[in-house]
Amino acid sequence: MKKIIFYFEPSVQGILAKKKNAAGEVKTVLSSKYNFVSENEIVARVIDVQDESDIPSLIDAGYEYYNVQNYSSISTGRGIRFDDTLKAYVSSYYGFVIIKDGKIQLLSPLAYSKDKINAYYYIYPTKSGVYPSYREVHDILHVEKIVYPVSREKFEKQIDAFDKEHPQLARVIVAEGKAPVNGYDEYYEPLLSLEKKVGKVLADGRIDYKEQDSIIQVQKNQEVLQRIPEVKPEDGYDVFGEVVSAEREEKGGLKRGENIVQSGFDESIFLSGIDGCLNISNNKVSVMPVAVIQGDVDLDSGNIQFNGTVRITGSVKSGFKVQADNDIIVEGDVDNAQLISGGSITVKMGVVGKDGTRLIAKGDISAKFIQNAKVEAGKSVIVSDSIINCDILSYDKIEITGKNGKIIGGKLVALYEIKSPIVGTQTETVTNLTVGRNFAVEEELNKKRGEIKIARDRIEEITTSIKMQFGEEIFKNPKEYIKILPSLKKQTCLVLLNDLGKANASLQKLLEESWGIEARLKLEREPAVVVRGRIFPGSIVNVKKSVRKIETPLDNVKLYEDPEDKSVRFISAI
Repeated sequence: MKKIIFYFEPSVQGILAKKKNAAGEVKTVLSSKYNFVSENEIVARVIDVQDESDIPSLIDAGYEYYNVQNYSSISTGRGIRFDDTLKAYVSSYYGFVIIKDGKIQLLSPLAYSKDKINAYYYIYPTKSGVYPSYREVHDILHVEKIVYPVSREKFEKQIDAFDKEHPQLARVIVAEGKAPVNGYDEYYEPLLSLEKKVGKVLADGRIDYKEQDSIIQVQKNQEVLQRIPEVKPEDGYDVFGEVVSAEREEKGGLKRGENIVQSGFDESIFLSGIDGCLNISNNKVSVMPVAVIQGDVDLDSGNIQFNGTVRITGSVKSGFKVQADNDIIVEGDVDNAQLISGGSITVKMGVVGKDGTRLIAKGDISAKFIQNAKVEAGKSVIVSDSIINCDILSYDKIEITGKNGKIIGGKLVALYEIKSPIVGTQTETVTNLTVGRNFAVEEELNKKRGEIKIARDRIEEITTSIKMQFGEEIFKNPKEYIKILPSLKKQTCLVLLNDLGKANASLQKLLEESWGIEARLKLEREPAVVVRGRIFPGSIVNVKKSVRKIETPLDNVKLYEDPEDKSVRFISAI
C-alpha cells in the first residue's frame, strides 16, 4: 500500500492566519510552525507499507509533526524537487511549504512595503532550528531582481536579536531603497491648544457639559503661531531601483490672519497683536476683539465667557450663560438664560424667561420684548414692544419705544424716568413703577448709619465709664487732672481716654463716609413716569418716597412728586 508522509500541515495555504484568542479577539498569527523549511530539507516522503502499524518506524528522526495519507498524484512546484533516491520531496531553499493546485511548492517569505521601498522576510526557525543564511536570502533577492539588499552585518544583527529559546514569527528587513521626501509650502502651526473641552469635571465626578471654554482667549504678545518653512520635494527609489516620485503635499496647516505679528526675537514665532479671542476661518488664524459665536449658545458651544465683546448670531438657549467684559449682542432670542455684561446688552429679538433668567449690564440693555426676567442696567433699559411680569432696575431710565408698547405687571425701578404708551391692563393687573429711588445706595446709607450708631454707643459707653471712675471734672482739663492721679489710676485713665479718642476718630470717619453716600442720593434731574397712552387701575406709581395708586384710567399723563405736599400728582404729557 502506497502512502505519503507530510512533514508539514497540508491544509495551510498562507504564512499568516487570522485566529481568535482566549479573549475572543481576532489576531493575525503564524498559521503553522511546521511549514517553515530550510534548504535541502525533506518535506514529504512516499512509502510502501503492508501494515499501517509499520508506518511509525518509517518516520524520519527529528520530525515532530507528520500527517500520513493515501498517496495520490502530487507534482512538484516552485522550490521543491523530488529525490528518487530518498523517495522524498525536498526543498531547494528556505521557505514556507504548501500544497496548491495539486503541487507541493514553496511560498516565498519575501514581502514588500506598499511603495516597495522596503523588502521584508518572514522568518521562523525550521524543524531543525535553522534560520535562513544571508547567502540564501541574497540569492532569492537576486532572482527577484532586487538591487538594494541590506548588508550582511545588518541582516545577521537582526537574526542574532531573536529569542532562540522562545522563537516567534518575525519580519526582518532584507532590502531597502530610499523614501522620497515630499515637499510642501510654508504653513503655520498653533502654539496653543485648539481643542475644545468636553466639559468640566465636578468634585463629585459628574461632568458639566455646559462648561467647555469654547472661546480661546489670548493676551497681547502671547505666542500664537509658529511658521514652518517650505520644503522642496526630493525623489526616492524602491528596492528594484525604480524612481519613486516625491509629491508636494497639502499640509492643511494654518494661515496668518488679522492682528498676528512677528516676534522681534524669533522670526518663526508670531504673537497676538491685541487682547482678544482666537478666530479660525478658512484655515486662517486671527485674533479678534469681538468673539463671534456662529449659531446658538447651547450644548455645542457651552457657556460663553470672554474678556471682550461677544456677538451671537443665533439665540441663547435655556439654562446657558453668557458673560463678557464688554458688550453682548444676541441676534436671536434669549430663552431662560443669564447674560452678564461689563458693557451693554443688545437682544435683537426678545427675552422669554423663568425664575433663573437674568440680564445684568453696566451699560444699556435693549430688546424687542422682555418677559418674566430680572434685569439690572447701569444705564437705560430700552424695549420696543413690551415688558411683562419683570423685575427691572435701571440707573437711568426705562423706556418702551413702540407706538403700541406696554408695561404689564412686575416691579420696575428707574432712577429718573419710566416711559411707556400703556401701563397695566383693563383687568387691573398690579404693575408697580418706581422712579427717584436708588435702593442700593439707600441700603448702603442705612448700613453706614447702623455703623454710626454703634460708634456713638461705644463713645457713650467709654464716656460713662470715665465719669463713674473719675468724675466729670476730668473733661474740663484732662492733662492737669491726670497729673494729680495716683500712678495706678493714672494708667487706667490714660487707656480710657485713648480709647475715647480712637472712638471719636472712627465716628468722624463714618460720618464723612455717610455724607459721601448721601451726596450720591442727590438726583441730577427730577424723576417722572410718562404714559403717552393710558395707565390703568391696578398700577402703583412711586415717585421718590411718595406713592399713588391709580384708581381710574389716566390718559397722556406725566406723574411726578409735588415738592410741597410730597404727593404724586400728574399733568398732561406734552
